[in-house]
Amino acid sequence: MPRVILTGSIRQHVGGLGAIDVGGDTAAAVVRALETAYPPLRGWVVDERGTLRRHVKLFLHGSAVGLDAALGHDDELHIVAAISGG
Repeated sequence: MPRVILTGSIRQHVGGLGAIDVGGDTAAAVVRALETAYPPLRGWVVDERGTLRRHVKLFLHGSAVGLDAALGHDDELHIVAAISGG
């Protein structure tokens, strides 16, 4: 089962967890499963159209990937949200 690694700004929506094992064979399936398990996460990673939000990046094996990225059983998907301010 893939493991999702979450950055600090997203952790608040999943009860403070930094890593969660989630079933799914694509990044999109994993995000949907996370949103189902943790409803407060809805809308923070993908928008209402199911598109990755502009300020969120997904990384697999050190490379940025999209929601269509295939995941293996032992993969780690990092979900990183940019922090902005002014």
